[in-house]
Amino acid sequence: MKNIIKAHLKPLAACLVFVFVAGLAGTYVQFLKGELLDAALEGISSDVFRLSAAFFAVVAVELAAYYGYDYFRGRFSVANKNSMRGRFFDWLLARSPIEIMSVQQGEFVAQYTDQIDQVNDGYLDNIPLLIEISSKAVTVSAALFWLDYRIAVLTLFLLTMPLYVPKLIEKRLQNAKKESIDSFQKHLGNIVEWLSGFELIKNYSIERVIRSKFQKSNDDVSVKLFRFKRITYLSKTITALLSYMSHFIVIVATAALVLSGEFSAGDFFIAVGLIDQLSYPIIAISVYLQEFLSTKPLAKKLEALFEQTAEDGKRTLDIPNIDSVAFRHVCFGYGDAAPLLNDFSLTVNAGEKCIITGPSGSGKSTSMNLLLGYYEPRSGEILINGANAFCVKGLNERIAIMRQDPVLFNDTLRNNLTMYRDMGDDELIALLQKLNLSKFASREGLNAIISEGGSNLSGGERKRIALARTLLRKAPITIIDEPLANVDSETAEKIEDILSELSGGIVFVITHHFSEDKKKAFAKEFRLRA
Repeated sequence: MKNIIKAHLKPLAACLVFVFVAGLAGTYVQFLKGELLDAALEGISSDVFRLSAAFFAVVAVELAAYYGYDYFRGRFSVANKNSMRGRFFDWLLARSPIEIMSVQQGEFVAQYTDQIDQVNDGYLDNIPLLIEISSKAVTVSAALFWLDYRIAVLTLFLLTMPLYVPKLIEKRLQNAKKESIDSFQKHLGNIVEWLSGFELIKNYSIERVIRSKFQKSNDDVSVKLFRFKRITYLSKTITALLSYMSHFIVIVATAALVLSGEFSAGDFFIAVGLIDQLSYPIIAISVYLQEFLSTKPLAKKLEALFEQTAEDGKRTLDIPNIDSVAFRHVCFGYGDAAPLLNDFSLTVNAGEKCIITGPSGSGKSTSMNLLLGYYEPRSGEILINGANAFCVKGLNERIAIMRQDPVLFNDTLRNNLTMYRDMGDDELIALLQKLNLSKFASREGLNAIISEGGSNLSGGERKRIALARTLLRKAPITIIDEPLANVDSETAEKIEDILSELSGGIVFVITHHFSEDKKKAFAKEFRLRA
């Protein structure tokens, strides 16, 4: 979190200035109250009026300074959260697709929402609060020494005892906090999973089962959260008890000075006011330290995450043009499972199209994921222009891929097709007409809003829009995965014609079936076996 704090030192410095001014004003107010009491007891009316005016003026300064402190504390808090969210999203964008797909989405949502909020509220937000309390403690302590060093020493000794409580239970706090965070993260993952399968839940009428699972998950979150809160409440109670006991002892000692004639009534009033001002900061600093210490591990975890870089250090080979892609005796299987691809060899040169067929589970899509660098083969190698594909710089940026289950954003059709690149409408309209999407083939159609995931489109429309987007990319390597799935026979024929006519670059088409006469347009065909 050091880099985030450094980026927002100005509002933090402003907090320090304003809280110092507020602390001085608040301390001076206590002295004015004591002097005012003595003046009233002595019947000096002129001093009473003068001190009253000074009292209200200093109070006004204190309130204004506290407003300035709160203003910049708010600026500091909002800026920190903004930076953490930005750095988290940068971290996400630097991950590989397989890294993102291998983690439950709820974990990312929990990190972006709950965990960032907890670090901001319990860790970063406590920095200006600790500055406030520390500044007030220093100011009030100095004032107590000015008043009477004996009272000051006794006050500091007794009132600082509660500060040791958070440190003594630090490990318990941190463990309880971690259990609470992990439980909520798992719960959020379940929510995301259930939302993804909402249609299935309704279709199979398993609402009661899912409700029961939700309740169990939600109860676990509540139990873990209350366990953490219970520890904090116990710590707070012990801290308050020690503070009040210390407070009482100090007041009794101060009263003894009044009885001995060393303190006037006004001095007693000042001392009690200063002790009150110091007592609250000591209790508060204990609570803030408690939050600070319990959230510290999570802050370190997020900080380590923000410092991670994309694992592309090996990709240093710059290839201007891609002339060939070759798989040489590639063997690959997921985890400890039997090999899905065994001695897989294939070479495709620039300008050639290759059709890869085979039953489900034969490794068609997996072979392309290996080319994309999502996995490394157990043995064999994948070559680009004769060089190891894992060393080629920016390879993903030179591959256009259309997946079997297309992804569409909640945006205009134009932006879903161009992916925010500048392209002429005429080219887009011509391709839409070619793909039997005539109802979108106009400038008005291109401005149509696509719902999240393309939910306002049919499965076939989503597939064809995704295909159009892939073809518009005109990448050196194009991968088209199951383009004929979920489309009618007329559209399937049009798609086959378009794929048969494709030229330039290297094209891989993965499919279960393709018209035999259209296969002739492909330079190579490779059939995988289950």
